[in-house]
Amino acid sequence: MDLERNIYDTVKEWEIKIGYRKEELRLYYPEESLLELLSTNSVELPLKIKEFCCQMKGKLGDIEIKETEERGRYCVKIPPEGTQYIHKNIPENVFLKALLRIITTPDKKLEDALKVFQSFSKKVSVDKETKSEWAVWFTDGNPDVYVYYIEEDAFGLEYHRFTKEAYARLKEEK
Repeated sequence: MDLERNIYDTVKEWEIKIGYRKEELRLYYPEESLLELLSTNSVELPLKIKEFCCQMKGKLGDIEIKETEERGRYCVKIPPEGTQYIHKNIPENVFLKALLRIITTPDKKLEDALKVFQSFSKKVSVDKETKSEWAVWFTDGNPDVYVYYIEEDAFGLEYHRFTKEAYARLKEEK
């Protein structure tokens, strides 16, 4: 997983949820996520950010990555031409679209979300954190590389999406 892929995946996720608009988008990352996605360390991070922005200029235009007022939190600003490039050139995640259809349907259960995973692959792993919270992912990264932390409550289903490394860090913190 790298930052370019993560940006594409996140923008496409938003498109599935709210539709496409040719407008500026801002994505926020904690420093540890940028370090992971740029395969670097804190000392080299400013240089890697600069290199990444230059590398992406031909595809996404003049993106900006700056630390926010909240130390250790970064904003990735993607200009309208960048969101247009992603819309036109990056295919929709068919799996995520199917999962979101279940997540947003009233009265669906964790088992219903799991069935979506299993309809795309038999190589599915499930960590049952609690009776109402599961982490689910494809063990071979196909058709999706993320870990989905899915929660069920009285209002239905909700999810959070993590890289495998970020999920491992989250597990360590518990």
